Amino acid sequence: MRRSLFSIFAADIAAGVAILSVTAFAFAAWRAGGAAQKRLRKDAGAETVAADEASEGGGEAAADAAVERAEIDAGPPEPERPRAYNVILITVDTLRFDLGFMGYPRPVSPNIDALAARSVVYEHAYAMASFTPKCLGPLLIGKYSSEVYRDFEHYTNFAPANVFLAERVQEGGGRTMGAATHRYFGWKKGFDQGFDVWDTSAIPPNSVDNDPTITSEKLSDVAMGLLGSANAADLPVRAAEPVVTEARTGPAKDHFFAWFHYLDPHLPYVPHRGAPDFASMPAEGVPRERAAYDGEVWFTDAQIGRLLGHVAEQPWAKETVIVLTSDHGEAFGERGHRGHGRELWEPLVRVPLLVYVPGAAPRRIQAKRSHIDLVPTVIELMGLAEDAELHGTSLLRDLDGAAVEERDVYIDMPEGPYNDMRRAVLTGPSPGLKLIDFGGGRFELFDLATDPAEAKNLASAEPDRLAAAKAAMTRARESLKVLAPTR
Repeated sequence: MRRSLFSIFAADIAAGVAILSVTAFAFAAWRAGGAAQKRLRKDAGAETVAADEASEGGGEAAADAAVERAEIDAGPPEPERPRAYNVILITVDTLRFDLGFMGYPRPVSPNIDALAARSVVYEHAYAMASFTPKCLGPLLIGKYSSEVYRDFEHYTNFAPANVFLAERVQEGGGRTMGAATHRYFGWKKGFDQGFDVWDTSAIPPNSVDNDPTITSEKLSDVAMGLLGSANAADLPVRAAEPVVTEARTGPAKDHFFAWFHYLDPHLPYVPHRGAPDFASMPAEGVPRERAAYDGEVWFTDAQIGRLLGHVAEQPWAKETVIVLTSDHGEAFGERGHRGHGRELWEPLVRVPLLVYVPGAAPRRIQAKRSHIDLVPTVIELMGLAEDAELHGTSLLRDLDGAAVEERDVYIDMPEGPYNDMRRAVLTGPSPGLKLIDFGGGRFELFDLATDPAEAKNLASAEPDRLAAAKAAMTRARESLKVLAPTR
């Protein structure tokens, strides 16, 4: 990977070079008899020096000619533009963070583990809520749930006023494709905004909530079909024919963004042929009821492996970034909780996050990070224009081996028809202090470094730390532009 893509100092260096070039030329013009100052490129320096020497020897005409030649050779400055990559975002519904690459003892995720071995792994990554509509919509918009244009329905409708990541890619000249398997994504709820292809064919016909139909295999088939061309500039394709037939311009031209959302680890859990007998495998501290979930994760991992294998065989693989994460986690009795969607305990909001960039060295990042960073990351990867309205920070600055900065993480789950408002902030050195706001003046505080199970509430015993965490939450809240949902 080119260093300029990651370096946060690239703009300062470029500005410094420009200033030195202007200064050198101004000096030459003054020595030559007061010629007007104009900006020169670095490769015009030799001509500028020649002008200096001619002036010192008394040859003003020669000096003027040298300066004039330098101006012509320099031409207009060419701003450096980041290289554009293809980006494939894979999200898995209800996938916990504690997979094999994080030390889970059962072999549930061999393909994801292999991807982790060549990726940057974020060991303390967080979703923005614990319920899919309050996670994935905000993730793809790049704003917190309480900031987006939305209604109050359980299955949130995102208004056209929101700008989704796919729309940004289209505007930058790129091509876009997406596919999902839950019936929610088949409704016109906003997720299709900006996609050249929004494929819902893997959604089971007449599906209902908690549909037991297996969908991961079909989704991988759909994804590989859309990615079924050796020429990245043709993708997405239908029956081997490009969907986008008109040339586009912009930094992302000839590149694509793809999003595929797998569902099978979500309830209800169904058995899969060939799956290991996870219930018979000893796993200290793992509740027995998790064995069925492990089977679903194993099956989904196998289908993701098929997709990753297809990508690896393509000529465009060397310029394709893969980001893998989940919308939220799942609880199996932690804090007396099962399922997801109502609370913000660690098993519910801590998620896997892998970023594979060709040429970037594998690395483990301990500093906490958030899904709020994903839109800025894809923007930088695809060379798109930055947006000051976004809260997140591109993760690419974590990939170049430099020291990793600590940042607070804010989690925002507004009230819904079936959930009360919940907010949380993680602050301080990672894994950090975690403050949960339950509403009505009730707060709970946990030191995740010494209490990862969130068993000891410090809110009453440590008022100074509570005050510091509340201040961090206030800072996060003050940065938001909160919008009321339509009802």
